[in-house]
Amino acid sequence: MNTELKQLIQDFIVIPMAIKVYEQDKKLVEDFYMANIYISMIDANIERLKKEIIETKKKMYTKYHVDVKRVGKTSYKWLSRGESGIIEYTPDELREMTKNIMGRYIYSTEFKVKDGFIDQLRRLEKENTFN
Repeated sequence: MNTELKQLIQDFIVIPMAIKVYEQDKKLVEDFYMANIYISMIDANIERLKKEIIETKKKMYTKYHVDVKRVGKTSYKWLSRGESGIIEYTPDELREMTKNIMGRYIYSTEFKVKDGFIDQLRRLEKENTFN
């Protein structure tokens, strides 16, 4: 298995985990002061990761004709053109890979800050004041 295919399979496994962690993080920051900044950043990263997983799957299926299935808690079976194998990770390895992919995206994703609740209230007050 070449390096590009290995990376694609790893991304295929880890990107959904990163998305899940970001979604959990969103729930944690909802009560923060200025949560809209954090939620905007998290949403931008989730959208970018969703696009990346689509591209990863497309490349895996069209270029390498590889299929990956989860067969255990941290084990994955791959099948490509009659060849197959098992890839096993430890929970710590999966955690580290997830952290790395999140770090790779968090510092390079641009985002627009969504209005927070207070911002929406102020805008409504202004609109009602002028009418």
